[in-house]
Amino acid sequence: MSEDLGNGLTIAGDAQFGFNLDSGDGTSGGTFINSGTSGSSLRTITSTLALIGDHGVLVAGRTGGARAAWIKKYDPFGGFGAARAQQGGEDYANNVIAWVTPEIMPGLKGLAAYTTSLDYQDSARLKNNTGSLYALALMYDQGPASAVVNYEVLKNTGLIATESNFKVMTVGASYDFGVVKVMGFYDQLTNLLNGWQVGAAAPVTDRLTVKAGYSSQNLAGIGRRGANAECNKWGVGGTYDISKRTRFYADYGNFSEDANRTCGITTYGGGLGGMSGSDGHSAGSGGLLSSGVGTGAYGRWGFDAGIRHSF
Repeated sequence: MSEDLGNGLTIAGDAQFGFNLDSGDGTSGGTFINSGTSGSSLRTITSTLALIGDHGVLVAGRTGGARAAWIKKYDPFGGFGAARAQQGGEDYANNVIAWVTPEIMPGLKGLAAYTTSLDYQDSARLKNNTGSLYALALMYDQGPASAVVNYEVLKNTGLIATESNFKVMTVGASYDFGVVKVMGFYDQLTNLLNGWQVGAAAPVTDRLTVKAGYSSQNLAGIGRRGANAECNKWGVGGTYDISKRTRFYADYGNFSEDANRTCGITTYGGGLGGMSGSDGHSAGSGGLLSSGVGTGAYGRWGFDAGIRHSF
């Protein structure tokens, strides 16, 4: 919804709610509407107010995470499915204040954002373990070319004892040649992990698009820089538009690993991997990392297929 306030200003609101189609509950991310516990029937996905004008866009509320948005944008699989990139980032952030600038030059905008808590931080498992985050980004979209440079700092107050802050750098780009769209990104969490992906999406017909990607992630970890701790993953897939609002999709992903890493497909297609040996810390499985320590993966390869309908 939106309303014209006059003097070139518009106020817009957005609220989205959802549930897990597999189980019928609201456990797949989001803030629970009822008691905040697993099994609630509905969850809040986003809830924002935005002031739009010559100054750009000012946004406040619960909204999508910047790092996750860029990774999904430059992943041919959109950050979903068995073939998706290993890197993730937190999908949503709470209590956000963000400013998207007007165009600095044709196609170029800036972003400045601050949040008191990310989505996973409000779960009982990580309550009070992490602090605030701020993000700065430059975004370019002009014709067939697109690029982003994103920098974030997460104040850490307990997730890993030896680190006071996590510094995150994400750089992504794509170019659409018409017959094929190529894309890729590099993602780094200082002293913890780094990774990259390259991929492509090619329209075969007006309805059929085929996709491919290759990603690598190194969980070098604190005190273990240079260790052989890579998970490498390749994936292929495709989409077929049955109608304007209905799409069939299918993806396949396959992992390989280094000596000091255990990798596998998790529920949402990402990598689950730990380091062998002990270095006095664990790199838990929150949205900050996208690869966690422990068990829970289904195997080295995965396949998914389904139908998506937009209302």
